[in-house]
Amino acid sequence: MLPGLSKAEARVLGLLSYGIVLFNGCGITRLSHGLAKIEQVPAGRLRQRLREFSYEAEAKRGNKRREVKVEACFADLLRSVLRGWEGKKELALAMDASTLGERFTVLSISVMYRGCGIPIAWKIIPAMQEGEWRPYWEGLLSTFEGVVPPDWKVILMADRGLYAAWLYQAIVKLGWHPMLRVKEDLRFRATAEETFSPMGLRVKRRGRGWSGKGEWSEHGERMEGTVIIRWEKGYAEKLVVVTDLNEKEANAAWYQMRFWIEDEYKDHKSGGWGWEQTKMTDPGRAERQWLARAVAMQMAVLIGGQEEAEEQERKRRKAKGKRRVGKPPKPVCRPRAREQSVLMAGQQSIQAAVARGEEIPMGHVVTEEWPKQTYGVYKPTKSWVKKSKQKQAKKRYHKNKQARTCQGELTLTQDAAQEHEKKQPSAQPPKHVRKRERAKQEQEAKRLLRQAKREERKREQEEHRVQKLCEHEERKQEQQHKRERRLRAREEREQERLWRLQWHEQIKRKREQRLARKQERMARRASGAAATSSALSTILADDQPLASLPKPP
Repeated sequence: MLPGLSKAEARVLGLLSYGIVLFNGCGITRLSHGLAKIEQVPAGRLRQRLREFSYEAEAKRGNKRREVKVEACFADLLRSVLRGWEGKKELALAMDASTLGERFTVLSISVMYRGCGIPIAWKIIPAMQEGEWRPYWEGLLSTFEGVVPPDWKVILMADRGLYAAWLYQAIVKLGWHPMLRVKEDLRFRATAEETFSPMGLRVKRRGRGWSGKGEWSEHGERMEGTVIIRWEKGYAEKLVVVTDLNEKEANAAWYQMRFWIEDEYKDHKSGGWGWEQTKMTDPGRAERQWLARAVAMQMAVLIGGQEEAEEQERKRRKAKGKRRVGKPPKPVCRPRAREQSVLMAGQQSIQAAVARGEEIPMGHVVTEEWPKQTYGVYKPTKSWVKKSKQKQAKKRYHKNKQARTCQGELTLTQDAAQEHEKKQPSAQPPKHVRKRERAKQEQEAKRLLRQAKREERKREQEEHRVQKLCEHEERKQEQQHKRERRLRAREEREQERLWRLQWHEQIKRKREQRLARKQERMARRASGAAATSSALSTILADDQPLASLPKPP
């Protein structure tokens, strides 16, 4: 998988990856004690071997020691994913940034595969480090130059916080297709238009979309490409994506695969191998430890994905030709998700093979169809409702805190004014006059505070009223559209009924005409037979017998 490593480094990396998958964790204590029982070596000695894998060369004993160059492994990690590829030559990548508390910020690029992410490049920096991320992202992208064959279709997705013109150009330079989410207020001008306008204004109703070519501008940098906008029901924000693909080739539903990288981060941390409990503080050592998890994740995901593809093929063959009558070909709601991730399935397969004493299986990529449509949210999940309540509570807390701060500043100002008055010479107004003035100032301050609160409450009420009015207008428009659709459907049914009546009338008239013609023919035949019989009676006498017909030979 990684030919650039030495035998010793590959052996320790294999132990680390094997232990992570087998013991479901990346803690050095868990790995050293568990692997020591398998290898039958002292746990302390093995612990030091595992720890030195993440050390830099200066921290190791000896003169000819070297450190693991993580950047040299990125291209080999991608090649190992492409090896044995089965299916369409379409590769989906995603890039994102994640944090580990106030310690690390992880910039990573991953392969999106069957609901999971396979990390292939990363850079870990201190969380509070100032400066741009551009050199790091350009360095990560440059490691993949020439790795993917030119006849492949590669898309690279990123969230709106990472969009930049230089990033778009760097992706295009590799021969890949960027699919970068941008903000709704980004200025855009479609082809054959003269003025720029915010992208989000092109879709005004939920359940609608728009796509087209043009150019957009941010900080004076103009870029050309295709813009895809989609706003599904149940979402507060629109999905706005820019790409260099043609509007007929690109699909907004592909961007759903970017969210799989969030699941990958969860697998690294609390949802899987517990990296959030690490005690490391050095970013370089954390990068080398991330390499062990990347190898372990690639092995498990490929095995689990291959097993899932085989199971889907068995079900497809079993259900071939049994399509239910009346089932719509296009699903209305989101299909049911996996019962467990392919990472967990592959990890279980490896553990089962070890328990049975068999050879550890190896997998490869078996592609699946990319998403073809987006889905609305008709009922929010409990987690979303909980998070929204927490967000609103946090907003109220900060608002009240700001009000308390303003009140405290006002009190301090009043106290300072009182102290200043006390320090003034004796030539002051009488005490009762000063008391009356202080009372007036306090009343004025309270009045201003009440007025500010009243204006804030009025503004909130106005915002709420506008929001309710917009929702009412949307519901009214939706009802109007439904009513128009029902009227059109009723008119179509009425036209079809009238057409059927006309058709039946025509059939009836034709049947009556045929019957009349048949009766006329029968009448003519009857009249002809009567005329023949009268003619014979005049030619032959009644007493003259008819000659008998000759017998046939």
